[in-house]
Amino acid sequence: MTHFVVPDSVHTTSEDDGGLVLLNVATGQWHKLNRTGNELCSEICAGGLDVAVEVFTSRYPRESPEGIRVHAEELLSALVERGLLEPGGLARGSGGVPIALAPRTPVALRPLLVAAVALPLALVLLRLPFRVTVKGFKLVKRGRARRTATRTEALQALAAAKRVSRFHLGRVACLELSLTAALTAALRGGSVQWCLGVASDPQSFHAWIEADGEPVTDPYDDPIPLTYQRVLAV
Repeated sequence: MTHFVVPDSVHTTSEDDGGLVLLNVATGQWHKLNRTGNELCSEICAGGLDVAVEVFTSRYPRESPEGIRVHAEELLSALVERGLLEPGGLARGSGGVPIALAPRTPVALRPLLVAAVALPLALVLLRLPFRVTVKGFKLVKRGRARRTATRTEALQALAAAKRVSRFHLGRVACLELSLTAALTAALRGGSVQWCLGVASDPQSFHAWIEADGEPVTDPYDDPIPLTYQRVLAV
């Protein structure tokens, strides 16, 4: 079950029409959800994205489950990006799923040099509030990534991130590695998606990159298990 919580920096007030007004004191910005958005947000916080989709599918049988999921994912992404929700228990810093760092894919010199810049940038971003991390990555992506990265370019970015991560004195897990790879691709002009997901039984969080809507992994790595449900793509 994906767990999301309202940060302490967000104050909420319910309205008579079922809507919800939110004040993010960290940014000074006001936000408002209508009744449906408020109900969907409440279900996501209470039971996670999958449970929220199931509840709304039974509540609105005329709507397709696929359409409801799309709307739920869009709402969740928007709330996380604005700092109004954050993943509860998300492994930060050295947490997350460990990644084997011995690279098998040959890496060209240029991606290595770019990854050497991307790694410290990723480490700094991951020390900031999650909404700032997301905004920072989007800023780099918007400013430098002029086209969609090919799978080959995405794999090179991942391999370069793994290579330079070996020189980091701290433990490197999926969160650091995936953001480094995504930043490497963006700084080289290619756009990939930085994705975060969760699996249950047992519960674990994971982060990875995608190109053309497909997870990118080293050929010698284990594939991203199908049990991981993507809950955020940037």
